[in-house]
Amino acid sequence: MPRIHLVSNLPGVNALGDHLRAAGLGPTSARSADALLVLIDRPLDHVEQELLDRARQSVPVLLAGPTVRALPADSPLVEASGLIPGRATPPYELRLQAGPQGSAIMARAGDFRPRESWVIPEKVADDVERLLLIRHEMGEFPVCTWRPATGLGMFTLGTGAAVLGDPAYHRLVGRWLRHCLGVLDAPPVGVGLLGTPDTTAAHHAGLDATEGLELTALCDGGPGRAPAHAAGRLPRRVEDPDDLVNDPELGVVVVATPTHTHLEWAGRALEAGKHVVVQAPLCLATPDADQLAELAAERSLLLAVYPEGRTDPGYHALRAAVGRGAIGEPLRLEVHRGGLRRPAGTWRDDERISGGQLHDRGAAGVDQVLALVDEPVEWVSAAELKRVWYHVSNADHSRLLLRFANGAEAQITVSDLTVAARPSLEVLGSTGTLILDDAFAANLEPFDGGPAATGRHAGRRGAPDDDAAGAVSLLLTTYDGVRTRYPLPAPGPAWGGTEAFYRDLADSLVSGWPLAGYGVEAARPVIAVLEAAVHSVATGGAQVVPL
Repeated sequence: MPRIHLVSNLPGVNALGDHLRAAGLGPTSARSADALLVLIDRPLDHVEQELLDRARQSVPVLLAGPTVRALPADSPLVEASGLIPGRATPPYELRLQAGPQGSAIMARAGDFRPRESWVIPEKVADDVERLLLIRHEMGEFPVCTWRPATGLGMFTLGTGAAVLGDPAYHRLVGRWLRHCLGVLDAPPVGVGLLGTPDTTAAHHAGLDATEGLELTALCDGGPGRAPAHAAGRLPRRVEDPDDLVNDPELGVVVVATPTHTHLEWAGRALEAGKHVVVQAPLCLATPDADQLAELAAERSLLLAVYPEGRTDPGYHALRAAVGRGAIGEPLRLEVHRGGLRRPAGTWRDDERISGGQLHDRGAAGVDQVLALVDEPVEWVSAAELKRVWYHVSNADHSRLLLRFANGAEAQITVSDLTVAARPSLEVLGSTGTLILDDAFAANLEPFDGGPAATGRHAGRRGAPDDDAAGAVSLLLTTYDGVRTRYPLPAPGPAWGGTEAFYRDLADSLVSGWPLAGYGVEAARPVIAVLEAAVHSVATGGAQVVPL
C-alpha cells in the first residue's frame, strides 16, 4: 500500500484524507512517505527546500489547491514543476477533460463540473505531463500536471470549501497520486449477467457504458438477438445459469433473478470464486444475508447490492440538504411509491417469488430512510390491504411504520390504489420540511405564483408507473417562512441508474477503490426491517423488533 503524507492547514481537508486512506493510499509521516501531498494557503518558506530534496529522492511532491498561489514567483518549487503560473480566473463552472497523459485519471470520472477559480499557466515546459485540461479563450490549458524529471506535480483546483469537500474531487486527487506513483489499473474484468429480460436490461446498459467492465456472458432466457442499445463486442448467450456462474472467463456475476432465487445464485457464484452483485433486495431473510456475507468473507470476495433509487438526483439532493442541517433533526419521514395501476401479473406481483409488495417495491424506500436517520430502529409495524386486484397475490396497498431510538418515525406506503398525487418523499425536521416530488411540485406549486393546475390534469404523474419516474423538484420550507425550490436534473448517466453504480464497481475492481455503501453492512438492515414487516403483517400489525 503506498503511504501518503498530507500537509494542509485548510478546513475541511479531513474528508480528502479519509478518502485517500479508504482508497489504499495510507497515511504516514513525512519521512517514510511514498508521496507528499500539499494543500496550503500560506508560503512554505524553509519547507520548500525540504520538499525539493524529497522529490530528488524519487518521492513525488504534489502541490494542490491554493498552494501554487501561496508560492512566490521565484519559488524553486515553481521552477521545478515546469509550470509558470499566471493570473487566476474568477470562479465559474469548469469542464475538465483528459490531457494527453490523463486518460486514466479521467476514467469513469462522470460529469464533475466544479465551480471554482483556477490559475492560467503562462508557460509549460515540454517535459511536463498535461493530465487534466480546461478549455479557455480558444485554448487548452493544464490544470493538473506531473513532471517525472523533477518529481513535482501541480493541481490548481481545490481552493474553495465546496470543491475541497466534493467526493469527485477526492477521486481525481487519488488517481493523480496513483499516476505519479506509477500505480496502474488492473485489466478489465469479465462480467456475467444472470436474470430475466426485464431485469437485465438496465444492467446491460450500465455495463456497456462502463470502462473496466466487459459484459462477457448473458443468461436471461431471452432471444438470441442483441438488445437495441448494444454496441461493440456482444456477450455470449448462455442457456444454463450454472454454466454462467462457473464460467472461468468471468470475474463478476450479476444476479438479477427473481428475488426468491437470490440466495441460491449469489451463493453458487461466490462458491465458484466470483465477485457478486445482487439487485436489491439482497434476499428475503436476515439468516440468508448472513450466510452470503460469510461466504464472501471466507473467500475474500466482493458482495455488493445494487440499490435502486440510492443515486437518484432528487434523493441525492435531499440527502445532501439533510446532511448540511437544512431542516435540523429529521423527525418524521413519509415515502410513497405507486399510483392507480392494474398489476401486470409478472413474478414481481407474486408474493411467493417477490417476497410481497413491500419487498419488491418498498425496499428502495427503506434503504433511503435508513440512510437519512442515523439511529437504530426500535420497532416495525406493517399492514396490508387486498380489495381490488385479485388476479395477483401481492397486496394492493401496504403500509410500513418504523420507529427509531431517538423518537423519529418513518412511514413507507406502497400502493396500486392511490389516485391522488403524493410526494415521493417528505422529511419533516426540527427546523423545516423537505418535499421531493415530480409532477406534484410542478403542477400544484406553480413557480410564477399563478394559479395551480386543477381538474382532471391536476397532479398527474409524468409516467404510468411513478416508481420509475425521477423527481424534478425539491422544495425546502423552513419555520421562518422561507421557501426555496431546487430544480433537479433528469436522471441519466451523469447521476443515477446502473451507470453510476457500475462506475464505482469498476473503480473497486480495477483500481482498488473502496465500494462504500453497497455492501452487506448497508443491505442487511434493509432486509431486517422488511423481514420484521412480514412478521408484523402476520400478527395484525404488532410492533416487531428487527433482528
